[in-house]
Amino acid sequence: MIQKWSAAMSIESFFREAEERLAGVEPERRQALSSRLDLARSMMGTLDPLEFLEQWVAPDERYTRLYQDDQD
Repeated sequence: MIQKWSAAMSIESFFREAEERLAGVEPERRQALSSRLDLARSMMGTLDPLEFLEQWVAPDERYTRLYQDDQD
């Protein structure tokens, strides 16, 4: 979960850098690149760490016993 969120944040950092560089690009190219940036960003999904945490499945949640212990 942490690795997935870290990768998403790395990609978001890339998008931010691209956005900053758009300011120095001629208007026609800026509009085309801005559209592509919006499209790429929309494919990313959430960057909210709480949503990553909600989607995470803990080891105890993954494992189901085949036999129930009498000691529980």
